[in-house]
Amino acid sequence: MKRLITAAAIAILGLAATTVAAQACNPLLDKNFGKHVAATHMPIAMLAHGKSATAGTSNSIVGLWHVIHTASNGTLFLESYDQWDADGGEFELGKLPPASGSLCIGNWIPGVNNKVFLKTHVTWLYDMSGNWVGTLNMKQTNTVDGTGNNYTGTFIAKFFDTSGNKFMEIDGTTAAERLVQQ
Repeated sequence: MKRLITAAAIAILGLAATTVAAQACNPLLDKNFGKHVAATHMPIAMLAHGKSATAGTSNSIVGLWHVIHTASNGTLFLESYDQWDADGGEFELGKLPPASGSLCIGNWIPGVNNKVFLKTHVTWLYDMSGNWVGTLNMKQTNTVDGTGNNYTGTFIAKFFDTSGNKFMEIDGTTAAERLVQQ
């Protein structure tokens, strides 16, 4: 009986993981997304304020961040955790309902004067029934401050249908706080 319960639990977790992976980084799932949501205030113990930012240069974007993307109309576009890797990879976990998924991936390159360019940041888009409806591509230009614990910048998110036709574009600003590196 114990094995049957364990097997059932594993099957349910597998199904849930498939559902989560299917609907990633998609603010289109909720027609009121951003209009009724306030950004989270991170516990001070999770932030890197006053601590060593990261190994290497203090103004490197490499590390884990709490990010707020605000649309140009002033609404919250997306809140996330964003991991920037030294090899140019980037992974963002959006604060979205678990059933909708929330993972985007991208590539970045360094610029001068603490600038960082997120060249591409992509995900698949799904409707509430799990049907693929297109893709998202976001680009960003960010500047890490002198402490290495914050960055700000701009973004442009373009939404494409399954035929590759752009059906929406949202631009705005980004603000991030570094999370403590252990």
